[in-house]
Amino acid sequence: MNFLAFTRALRWGLVHYWRNIWLSLAATGVLLLTLAMLALLLIVTVVGRESLKAIEAKVDVTVFMADTATDEVILAIKADLEGRADITSVQYVTKEQALATFEAHHRANPIIAQALQELGENPLQASLIVKAESPQAYPQIAESLKSPKYQPYIGKVTFEDNREVIVRLSAVLRTLRRIGLILTIAIAAIAVLVTFNTIRLAIYGYHEEIAIMRLVGASPWFIKGPFLIEGLLSGSISALLTLLYFFPFVRILSSRVSAFVAGGQFDLARWSAENALGVSFLFLVSGILLSTVSSWIAVRRYLR
Repeated sequence: MNFLAFTRALRWGLVHYWRNIWLSLAATGVLLLTLAMLALLLIVTVVGRESLKAIEAKVDVTVFMADTATDEVILAIKADLEGRADITSVQYVTKEQALATFEAHHRANPIIAQALQELGENPLQASLIVKAESPQAYPQIAESLKSPKYQPYIGKVTFEDNREVIVRLSAVLRTLRRIGLILTIAIAAIAVLVTFNTIRLAIYGYHEEIAIMRLVGASPWFIKGPFLIEGLLSGSISALLTLLYFFPFVRILSSRVSAFVAGGQFDLARWSAENALGVSFLFLVSGILLSTVSSWIAVRRYLR
């Protein structure tokens, strides 16, 4: 195929697209809907991943010490835990520090302040706050704290509650991604079918012209090329329209999402700007691939 043949195919592809404008717009619209679902799936995946990372960053193992544990014993356990390669830090919170923090948090509640005065003693326990290198290390750390050498001095380990939150959130995110993926695949299949039928009807509408071109010795590319270009146009236009609304939509959504993800530290608009090239490539390739494959199948079947 030379450049002249390509320009002719491109010109006639544009003519075909315009002559079958309603069918072409239908194919473009379904492709646009497919890419919209892909965009939504992408946003859900990114926001879900950042939400999970933010929660995992706040997770720790809090080890409440028994009242019988002396400072020397607690410091020895702390030093023992700090020697592990999978632990990044161990913070010792004394009973006095725990009480001061508790009173500061509930300063506006006179009932709690009165209850503490009536008790006449510190009801809180000393604790060790353990931070691991990765969330995957916490189960092993929590299990090691059940060792007989630690058990007499440990009152409670809080990791199980935190792990349940992570497990449930991960399950919800997996379910959302699966639902989004299934919907995207279903709409993509419809888009392929609509584009396929659009090209098939276009071929049928031009069957007399195709017969004449074959009689005069037109090359296979000259005959098939315009129909492939027509499908390519549908995919390209749908991808460009997706990009036109995706980035403004992300900017509008960003302020609302940031308030709930990573304590406001995650900026969805900044993420989209930093990954603009990759996102654009994803939509362009997806739109063009869906339309071109369906067009190619139709051409191969009906223009033998």
